[in-house]
Amino acid sequence: MVNVSSIHCLHTAGLFKNCIGAGPLINNSVNVVGYKQGRCMILHLVFFKFHEPFQWCDNEVIEAEAATRRHPHHINEIAGWACGRNISFRKRAMDFVVMGLFESQEELSSFLIHPDHQDGVLKWQKIASWQVVDIDITSETTHWSGLLEGWADVVRSPLDALSVSR
Repeated sequence: MVNVSSIHCLHTAGLFKNCIGAGPLINNSVNVVGYKQGRCMILHLVFFKFHEPFQWCDNEVIEAEAATRRHPHHINEIAGWACGRNISFRKRAMDFVVMGLFESQEELSSFLIHPDHQDGVLKWQKIASWQVVDIDITSETTHWSGLLEGWADVVRSPLDALSVSR
């Protein structure tokens, strides 16, 4: 069950802006109110599935993957980046995944409109469809367990230090 007190919704300039996980968005706007006085860390996940007949040996696929791997070298808003090919043979499996880490909704928004990212989007549009999930990893609505629990603590620690130093 979600603790309703952990979901912060703001009303700004007549538009409801919801934090991630708080419900539907109005006018496609989102305002993430995260950990400690508005601080958050967003994990941006993108899952790609090739259109038929594309495969890893196709030049278009190789170029899209290479462009994606280069994003951290050209886009300063990226705080962390991982991407990789699927290794399973399940029929429902996706072909490629991207995991980007961003320090705020504003950083993620800047990334999305960055020319280098837009170049990558054009390459992937020709060869694949994709699904996106963005989560505030510092939110009480995000659950961590096992080895990932320690990773979440590492992310939270710098945010705690920032809020204490103010």
